[in-house]
Amino acid sequence: MSIGTIYSYPENPRVIKALVCAKYNGLEVKVDSKFEMGKTNVSAEFVQKFGATQVPAFEGADGINIIESGAIAYYIAHYKDNSPIVGKTKGEEALIQQWVQFADQAIGSALGQWVYPLLGYAPYNKLVETSAIERLKSKLQTLERHLIKKTYLVGERVTLADISAASTLFMGYKLVFDAEFRKTIPAVTRWFTTIVNQPHWKAVAGELAFCETAMKYTAPKKESKKEDKPKEEKKPKEEKKAAKKEKEEEEEDLVPKEAPRPKSKLESLPPAKMVLDEWKRQYSNNDTPVAMKWLWENIDLTQDYSFWKVDYKYNDELTQLFMSSNLAGGLMNRLERARKYAFGVLVVAGENNNNIISGYFIVRGNADEMIEEITDAADYDSYNWVKIVADEENKTKIGQVFAWEGEVDGKKIYDGKVFK
Repeated sequence: MSIGTIYSYPENPRVIKALVCAKYNGLEVKVDSKFEMGKTNVSAEFVQKFGATQVPAFEGADGINIIESGAIAYYIAHYKDNSPIVGKTKGEEALIQQWVQFADQAIGSALGQWVYPLLGYAPYNKLVETSAIERLKSKLQTLERHLIKKTYLVGERVTLADISAASTLFMGYKLVFDAEFRKTIPAVTRWFTTIVNQPHWKAVAGELAFCETAMKYTAPKKESKKEDKPKEEKKPKEEKKAAKKEKEEEEEDLVPKEAPRPKSKLESLPPAKMVLDEWKRQYSNNDTPVAMKWLWENIDLTQDYSFWKVDYKYNDELTQLFMSSNLAGGLMNRLERARKYAFGVLVVAGENNNNIISGYFIVRGNADEMIEEITDAADYDSYNWVKIVADEENKTKIGQVFAWEGEVDGKKIYDGKVFK
């Protein structure tokens, strides 16, 4: 008897861990793969049931509804009393959660930024890809050091930690971890091979062939409507002009037209007391203290706008100041959809090999979730976005960042990037 149904899209590697957990516990779980990767095609009934539009989502036979692949795997792993894949002690359970979270947050985020653009699920940017690869290599070395003398992540048997981490790395070994890359993580590769060759894993995911050549980004080619034609006799001048015009019109047709964006939900909000473009003019045309005085006198933070603090998640990996500046500028360049609805400043503070990226954004609306126009950016997930209250202390910090002056977390501001 099935304990529930997982809703997802076909061949979703994030579903593997839940299904493997079910195998270890001798449980049956149904999978409904009618959804499409990268598309929100859920029904109103689905949203009402789960409170979200994302998959995978789990509907339990006992009435429980769960989103997030990690939470689904946790539920199934602990569904059976004395499950063989959960910790025997509180300490083991904590260590299992340590590696589950490390794999999801540290490794999964970087790997996703590398792989998803290659698969066409996110915009490609070389700078983002390079940063993601370097970040991934650093995190994999943490795993490498741990596994040098260990067969499994926790204890002496397969646990949820191994199943979850291997599921996170699945697309890496399948698509981009070529032989040269695998040489840098021999212990991780040995451990991964052990996990994916367990009978319960193979019953879910089958045999996995490691990639021989890492997938690379290939720019989409323009379609050509030209056909091979026999040589024609020379045409009179007027006929040549007509042929040239026809050719130009044909070439115009070949230029790919950008699909129209759906109308923003923010357009349905009541008109704001402060027009964002006017604030941008105030900021550009006045000294920052003058502009900030105008801002605090005119902005309505009860419903029109909200403030968000933004911090780069991997500040400990930043090296040269100019590279950090380029990284901050990369985010700003990929926020075009939010041009009408946001204003922000990111600063780089500190010195070479000891610096951070941090800043503040003004965002249209006062919801507790970030607007789609910003979450849509390819490197959105590389930053922590926290909604804040504009109290006196935060106003002072915002003013310093907007002016590129002073310090952030004890580090002197070196450079800044503005989105307006």
